[in-house]
Amino acid sequence: MNYLFTPSPGQAFKYYTALLILVALLIIGSFVFKNIYKKKLENRDFVFKKMYKKVPNRMIYFAIGLLFIIVVRYENIPYFAMRLWLYLLLLGMAVYAGFQVYKYFKKYPKERDNFESRQAVKTSVDVKMKYLPNKKRK
Repeated sequence: MNYLFTPSPGQAFKYYTALLILVALLIIGSFVFKNIYKKKLENRDFVFKKMYKKVPNRMIYFAIGLLFIIVVRYENIPYFAMRLWLYLLLLGMAVYAGFQVYKYFKKYPKERDNFESRQAVKTSVDVKMKYLPNKKRK
């Protein structure tokens, strides 16, 4: 327990380069995901737009938080450099990534099929409404 809650764990840390690479991957991944998002919008995939609008921004937020923790750990600032914050941030990133993967493989196909079926019904109703008389204006 003392391992996690040491207020000043020291500057000696083996994982600086690994965490900096993770920060770089998060930033690059956010730009790549933004391009994928734009291509999906061009193909009129409105379900993808609704479900994944905030993912690139959250990837940047995780990268900024991780970079903050790396700098604080390097500078050995008490209480901010605690190992607990690093582990909580990494756990949050893992949970968020797992949730997004779950949404993509389980929820996204169902939502897309539901949206397409609603669009088919909507177009058939629009064709029928085209031939009905309009309301009279006063």
